[in-house]
Amino acid sequence: MASSDLRTELAATAARLIAEEGCEYAQAKRRAVNELLGEALDRRTTLPDNSEVEYELRRYLKLFGGEQHRALLKSRRELASEVMLALREFEPYVIGAVLNGTATEHSDIHLHLYVDSAKDVELHLMNLGIEFDVDDGGGDERPQVLERLSYVVSPAGSGRGSARGASVGVRLHIYPRDAIRIAARHRRPNPADEDMHPIEAAGRANMEALKKLISESC
Repeated sequence: MASSDLRTELAATAARLIAEEGCEYAQAKRRAVNELLGEALDRRTTLPDNSEVEYELRRYLKLFGGEQHRALLKSRRELASEVMLALREFEPYVIGAVLNGTATEHSDIHLHLYVDSAKDVELHLMNLGIEFDVDDGGGDERPQVLERLSYVVSPAGSGRGSARGASVGVRLHIYPRDAIRIAARHRRPNPADEDMHPIEAAGRANMEALKKLISESC
């Protein structure tokens, strides 16, 4: 099998594992290698990068997700908009699968917040009666995250049979206020080539942009 064909098959297999089982990208790629190659992995084999897996995931969801995926994606985006409204003083931007259209039932809502102090966000959540977990951030990411907070929301109307489904995780990535000047990661330069809405391809979107995306694509 040609190297490029193998990369594509590995990306497609990883995409299926993400869609069906909720695997993280790195885990999905490792399992794809095991499924396709077993012990025969050549050290020279180049694994697909995350953008290739995301492309195959988008194809998979459009092919097999149908109306059910469109309804789920709309509900995740509407819920993200509600969460962003509650956090509006911290300049929230939605990122990741909920924005780019690859969200599944396993996907959390990821938001970037830009603040003077991460403690202000913690206090705000406490005032709202929200219990959350704290990760101090760190690492080599640029701009460097100040703190990460995670909690769970239970959407209104999330009972049996609802498109909104069960509780959904929210992950807040908190940055210094001036970090908003740094260009968003994971922007797609040619959204039309991947059949993406320009807002989906932007890498991050504020509440107004997200509402426009909902109205135009879901």
